[in-house]
Amino acid sequence: MKALTFHPEKCTGCNLCRLACSGQNEGLFSPRLARLKISSCYTGDGLEVKGHTCNLDLACVRACPTGAIQEKNGRLAYDRELCTDCGLCVSVCPNGVIVQKKEGVGVCVQCRTCANWCPTGALTFEEVSH
Repeated sequence: MKALTFHPEKCTGCNLCRLACSGQNEGLFSPRLARLKISSCYTGDGLEVKGHTCNLDLACVRACPTGAIQEKNGRLAYDRELCTDCGLCVSVCPNGVIVQKKEGVGVCVQCRTCANWCPTGALTFEEVSH
């Protein structure tokens, strides 16, 4: 199955990916609501970039007591109606990319918006194995 993959050596830290993600999924341009975590800062050695994306390890699917998060055709599907806001998915996500919101959670559904907006190709979709 293919999943979003981050290549930090190609990243410039522009945050277009995070803005695109939140804009697509929340209708609001707020990097803290993005379903991926990318951070950058300058050090004595130059630009340092760190990032995490959903690698589809499905810990959130296994933890969800109501079935609000499911894997369907190599993607995650989220049903707000089934979500009880318990936060278990947030706590078990190995990459910390599920966002707890006032109501419900933000789950990466592999929509590719972030990768489409990345000007350097730092975000791609590649085969993953678990």
